[in-house]
Formats: sequence, C-alpha cells, structure tokens
Amino acid sequence: MEPTHDDLQRAFQAGFDSIDEGDTFYTGFHSYLGSLGFRHLEDNDCTCQDSGYHGHMPECRWVKN
Repeated sequence: MEPTHDDLQRAFQAGFDSIDEGDTFYTGFHSYLGSLGFRHLEDNDCTCQDSGYHGHMPECRWVKN
C-alpha cells in the first residue's frame, strides 16, 4: 500500500516545517511517513505515477504492507 494523497500532503508539510526548524526537507518528510508505518524500500520497484520518467518523486518507494 502506498501513501494516500492526504498522507503525502502532510508529509510535505512536515518536510517544509523541518526546513523552518533548521533541518532538511527529507528529515521531516521521512519521519512523518515513517510514523505512519510506511517504509522506504530502495530495492522496491518505482512507485512514481510516471514510472520515474521525469525523475523520482520524494514519495517513490514508500510502502506499507
């Protein structure tokens, strides 16, 4: 299962909040999705809507079983 649109909106906001706190976008983004039980699997197939044609999105390969 992949993150929903709402999950991703909140994860992006967590990433932007993380920047405001002096950290990186990905620190907040990854922490938020991880807190929901999602895991980033490097070996997983691309989960981007365009299959990575335009590069991978931050939410690529985040899944929950």
